[in-house]
Amino acid sequence: MTERARRRKQKPASFPHGHKRSADRATNAGSVERVRDRMRAPAGTSFLLFLCVAVLVAMGIVRIQSTTAVLEAGGDITKLSEQQASLLEEKRRLSAERAYLRNPQQVQAVARDELGMVPVSPELVQKIRVREAPTP
Repeated sequence: MTERARRRKQKPASFPHGHKRSADRATNAGSVERVRDRMRAPAGTSFLLFLCVAVLVAMGIVRIQSTTAVLEAGGDITKLSEQQASLLEEKRRLSAERAYLRNPQQVQAVARDELGMVPVSPELVQKIRVREAPTP
């Protein structure tokens, strides 16, 4: 059996207080560092992890901004639709009022009742003749 195999079979001395001797640590120090080296992540892994997290956060922010923009646009569309409906209703009302006020019977009633106007008899109508200007 080789020296190395004998060392593996030997159990380390354990003490009731749970500590090892300083000499024991020196012999195992190389193996602990080798285990740490094997467990250590390859160079650049932490940067790669940071980069992935940063990309995911950026994607989340962009998605939230686009969702917010869509919701704001929807709110604007709703307000403009309500404004359009009210303007169409006002246009309909004003068209009906215009048709009522342009009715000849309505015009005659307003002229007679509110303005005190009376129809003119044909005898009172005078003709106006325009003279031509003399030519020099």
